Formats: sequence, C-alpha cells, structure tokens
Amino acid sequence: MRPFILGCLSVLGFCGSAFGWGCEGHQIVALIARAHLNPATAAAIDQILKQSPIDPALNRFCKERPADPMADAATWADDTKNGEKTGIWHYIDIPLTASEHANLAAWCAPIGPSVGGKDRPGCVTNAIEYEARILGDPGRSPAERATALRYIIHFVGDIHQPLHDSDNDDRGGNCTALTFYAEPRPANLHAIWDYKLLQLDLTNKKLSQSDLATALDLQFADQWKAWGEKKPDPVAWAWEGWSLAKSVTYGDLKPAIPVEQPNPQADCNAERDKVAALHIPIDDAYFRKAMPVIDEQLAKAGYRLAGLLNQTLK
Repeated sequence: MRPFILGCLSVLGFCGSAFGWGCEGHQIVALIARAHLNPATAAAIDQILKQSPIDPALNRFCKERPADPMADAATWADDTKNGEKTGIWHYIDIPLTASEHANLAAWCAPIGPSVGGKDRPGCVTNAIEYEARILGDPGRSPAERATALRYIIHFVGDIHQPLHDSDNDDRGGNCTALTFYAEPRPANLHAIWDYKLLQLDLTNKKLSQSDLATALDLQFADQWKAWGEKKPDPVAWAWEGWSLAKSVTYGDLKPAIPVEQPNPQADCNAERDKVAALHIPIDDAYFRKAMPVIDEQLAKAGYRLAGLLNQTLK
C-alpha cells in the first residue's frame, strides 16, 4: 500500500491495510509455496532464515504469527519498509488507461539508493528480480540473502493483489469511499482487497489460514505445472493483475467508478468524496465475483513463489 495514505487519512478513520493481502493472505501464499518446494530448496530456506533471524526488537504488525518460518517472514517487508526505504517496491501504478503490455519504464524506475531520505526507486517487478539475484548469489552474506528471501516471499504475494498493479487516479484504490456490508464507517477499495474480503471468507467458512492454504492447494493442484514450473515473469504477473483490476476489482463495482488518467498532484480527499457520492456498496453480489479471483491469485502466488525459489536455489 502507498505508505503516505496511512498518515493523511488516519485521522478520518480511513486507513487501508498496511499489507498487500493482509496478514492472512501473505501467510497463505507462503504456506502454499512451502508445500511445493523441492527438499533441497526447503532446507536451504530454513537454514537462511534461521542463520539470520528477524530482529526480535522489530515491531511486528501481525500479532498472530505462524510457526512456519516462511509464513512468519511473509509480512516482514511491510514491518520494515519505512526503515529500509522500500515502500514503493511493493507495487507498480499502471494506469487503467494504459495500453496493455506497454513498456513499464514509465511507471517503474530502475532500482537505486535512497536519496534525501526518500524511498529507494524501483517497483515490485524489478524488486523481485533484484532480490532474486541476491538470494541466488552464494557469495553474498547470509544476512543479505535472508533479507532478499523475505522480500521475495512478500513481493510475490503483493504483485498478485490486483491493486498493487494498477491505479485509477486513486493511489491504487486507497482514495475511495465504499460501504462494506453494514459497517458504519467507509472502507477503501485497497483495504477491501487486502484483507476485508478474505477475512470475511475465512470467518464464513470457519477456516484458519492453514486450512485455506490446504484447500486452495487441492483446488488448483492441476495448475502446478502451468504456474509453478514456468520461468518466473514478474512483468507478466503485473499485467495479469492489472487486467483483473480492470475487469473485476473496479469492473464489478456498481455503479462504476469512472476510469481516469492518474494525476500525481490529485487530492486524495477530493477523490474519496467523489467516489463517496456514488454510494457504491460492497455486498454479497460483489463478494461472489471477487472471491474466486482472490482464491486463484493466492494460489498462483504460492505456486509461482515456490517455482521462483526452486529455480533460484537449485
């Protein structure tokens, strides 16, 4: 999520999730991936994470932390992004008005250092590639490889959340005001896709993250070869998420939010008020269309994460 939104809207009670799938989604992706790691890859991952553990003094947002080290590591990149200056590595703002499969350079600068205390340039597509090179280099220090691994686990989850690949002049759905069922306070579209829909599904089905990870792995088992054994392609994954944002995330809203060219100088509160005037509800009809997409994206993320790690640590 775009980090400055938390500050500018928190006083209004209008914050989105700090996580690109929430605690639950990122942990589910890691658990699905775990089930498809080669034995040697799984052993290497556990050794890397054990050798350079997460700083116990770090404030962790997800208080219910799983025992699996990959699943625990899955949200570290959000806990540390302000200190590491990697906030903009979590997404790429491809406008909904863009031509599909255009060159991403307009929305994704090359990876670089922090300048003047600002976030390091880059985006989720080249951040995955950058960190995979570090992870796959045995000459790098154990701490560097552990950091790279934690980033990869998280970013592969992020890139499969459609609002981390798209923008409709609303900071990836952060500057919206929608009614989520009977909740008295408005919610933004980014938060709804980060965690609200998934949490509702888990509650309705009385499932834990581990339960849903197992269920999704069974549901999509015949897709392992197509999703998990191909060469990793973060650029293609981003365009896939962008397409889903157009067709489902935004496309199934009733009434529709007009498609607009993003304006970096736009007032987030003005956009929120404009959308609020449309009185868009998130209800069972939207839930039934969104959840199959969310389920498939979580499974894809898990399989592709496993494939990337198997190929990087072979």
